[in-house]
Amino acid sequence: MAATRDVLSGLFEPERDDLRLPPERLAEAFQFLILASGRGGSSPLTSAELVDLFLHGALQGGEAG
Repeated sequence: MAATRDVLSGLFEPERDDLRLPPERLAEAFQFLILASGRGGSSPLTSAELVDLFLHGALQGGEAG
């Protein structure tokens, strides 16, 4: 999992200045979201839904406040 986290962190790195958290933390959060999504019962989120939720949040418009 560490290797995957490193790759994810590298994908976030070019956007570091615009991110709310450091790339390393975002990589950990994304891994957690992916792992947690597979533990549900009924209908897990699709890959596209997970990425959209992670990048844009739950609110329409993508940002709170």
